[in-house]
Amino acid sequence: MPDNQDQLQQDQPREDQPREDQLRPVWNVAEHPEFLVHSLIIGGIGMSGIGADRGSVGPSLVCRADAGDGRDGRVLITATNTAYGFSGCTDAERDAARESFAESALAAGIRDGDLVDVSALALVDFGTVAQLLSDAKDRTFVLDRDLSRVERVTTYEQDHQGDILALEAVLTFRPEKAQPTPKEATGHSPRVGFGEPLVFPAPADTVTIRQQVTLRPLPTGFDPVPFDPTIGAMPGGVVHAFDKIAEHDAQVRYLRRHRIAERPIVFYLDPAMPEVIKDAVLVGGNWWAAAFEAAGFPGGYRVEVLPDGRELQDPRLNIVYWTHRADRGWSYGMSQSDPRTGEILRGNVVLGSQRVEQVRAMAEAVLAPYGAESRRDLVDRIVAARLRQLAAHEIGHAIGFAHNFATQTHQVPSVMDYPGPVYEVVDGQVRAPEPYATGLGPWDFRQVKALYSATADQGVLVTGEDDELIFITDADSRVDEAADGSSATWIMPRPVLPALAEVAAVRATALANFSPAVVPPGSDSNEIERRFVLVYLLHRYQAIAAAKLIGGITRRYATTDHDQFAGSWSAVPQQDQDDALAGLVAFLSPEFLAIPDHIRPLLVPPSGGVGRREGQFGRQTAEAFDGTAAITAGADLIAELLLAPERLNRLTEQNRNGAGVDLGAVLTATVGYALDLLDADRSEAGEAIGWAILRRYEQTLESDALHHATRVATFEALGDREPARKAVKHRWDALEKAAYTAKAKLPPLPLGTPI
Repeated sequence: MPDNQDQLQQDQPREDQPREDQLRPVWNVAEHPEFLVHSLIIGGIGMSGIGADRGSVGPSLVCRADAGDGRDGRVLITATNTAYGFSGCTDAERDAARESFAESALAAGIRDGDLVDVSALALVDFGTVAQLLSDAKDRTFVLDRDLSRVERVTTYEQDHQGDILALEAVLTFRPEKAQPTPKEATGHSPRVGFGEPLVFPAPADTVTIRQQVTLRPLPTGFDPVPFDPTIGAMPGGVVHAFDKIAEHDAQVRYLRRHRIAERPIVFYLDPAMPEVIKDAVLVGGNWWAAAFEAAGFPGGYRVEVLPDGRELQDPRLNIVYWTHRADRGWSYGMSQSDPRTGEILRGNVVLGSQRVEQVRAMAEAVLAPYGAESRRDLVDRIVAARLRQLAAHEIGHAIGFAHNFATQTHQVPSVMDYPGPVYEVVDGQVRAPEPYATGLGPWDFRQVKALYSATADQGVLVTGEDDELIFITDADSRVDEAADGSSATWIMPRPVLPALAEVAAVRATALANFSPAVVPPGSDSNEIERRFVLVYLLHRYQAIAAAKLIGGITRRYATTDHDQFAGSWSAVPQQDQDDALAGLVAFLSPEFLAIPDHIRPLLVPPSGGVGRREGQFGRQTAEAFDGTAAITAGADLIAELLLAPERLNRLTEQNRNGAGVDLGAVLTATVGYALDLLDADRSEAGEAIGWAILRRYEQTLESDALHHATRVATFEALGDREPARKAVKHRWDALEKAAYTAKAKLPPLPLGTPI
């Protein structure tokens, strides 16, 4: 561990200007017979729905050059199978592992003495762009080599690990063959002029991107540490130690982390960031410095602006990219690593600029800041607070940390959570005095210490099993029907049920104050409708968090210790489940979901024939606002949560063991409520809510995920129902018949042979 910041400063990567090589790109295979190959998209497609964004990385590969018999000088550059074929201490063990699993020949080159021309590597589609385009457009795209070429070859010097060779290339993709895209020609839409490009936003039917491929010598002196599932780290390298299979299972996962003991971790900001964005990212990114100092690494981490003269593409640098797309998409924290050990060699963060638009739109929708007295400064403050959080979060991934979606009850939420904004109602107005937390939470401090103090000899010294800092990550959190009741995304940092009431109060106030002041002066009229969607569904993620309590379980991530295990699960307490059901049922009332009269006239389509932007309710009313569709969506948000097949299955099991909210109470509060509503309330909201719940129940009954015993139990829990309204009775009779005659699938047994 370094003693002071001066030592860390001395061990930074060299800041020499890269050396551009005007000759062929060659690699010395005598000095480095095996080497790492990484790729980076430096010129992307620009469509989040497709992928291949600027700043995104490809796989981390260990490669070698195979010369065959050597007579023609031709060699194959081959990626070795580090996950499966890279184990053993003796030649026989290594040969057995390598020869048991396929490798991947990537490109061919010519060897001249000790040097191999590796230019063909630059034209390998490491980002699987052809597949991404094919999937997105439902036709086959291929790399057009005639329209692709190597454009730049650069050498970057390193003090201790050998120089890095970087190849930059233009890759062009095209449809393998033309396919008809028929469009109906009418008197109102004649076929004139040119059609739209095949892959928006590319201007024509070919898609050209830019890729950097780097070759670097295999790093030495970094000992891997086995993965620990309790500390919040991302798994790094995965290997199979078949030579140890007599002692333990072959698969071994390693922690992914930087080599901080020799040099500080420094991230540089893309100079394309606007100043206000750059300031926020700089502050949020540097929050991690305090955690590294507390863990014993003073000066071991920082974020700074890219100095003049340095290149974003420099493979020695960790970079935070400011990336644009034509649609709204995610931001990412990624890394290029050594797959043998999990060492992070280059951190790459992609911050999507369109996130600013969405954060701003949500703040505007709730605050209505553009009245006679503009409150635009409040919106800007919320955006800056969110960007500070986002920067810390994505850099957190790039230094080795996983999501933790269970920190809403921590003293300060983790930056590795997905935070929801915090609003409050003051004197009939929505305010946001502290919309997002400032700084790291206790979980973040502990995970830095746990990951970066771990050693190969002693393993992880700080575990997550003995305190109250809950850690639950993606696999147990992402889906709405997830079983874990402790984790959820985009929610307020406080206990779930009180927050549910707070969000409902903010929503009610924002709807009461809703006006054209929710959009900046001069906006297209349809922007008002986009803001309405955000307010109308403001309770969305808090409702999901509450629903996870119903039929939910709690657990801790843990490893076994002889006959001890700290990770046993238990059902969420019944009172919490009852309270969650009561809170969610209130969101199904006509009073809650009805669209206020003063808002309806404001919900108009775009002006001047411009197309609608994403993120709006569906319509079955041509271009007019469809109130029934909006109310139906609001009702189904709750009905889908409560009637999820997996949730009903868990409730049935919990009820058998005397736990959980009563299954009959859930069915009565949803399906029974819908039947009563359709008999008694013919209003727009009553009709939309009732039919939405029945349609959702029908989909639940038809789902293969629903146990047949649960399917029957739901009808038995509702008792004998005789709807008075003829249309409702016919639908109910059909549902009852479908439930009892459903062809339920039987689950297959797990694999048992060979033994």
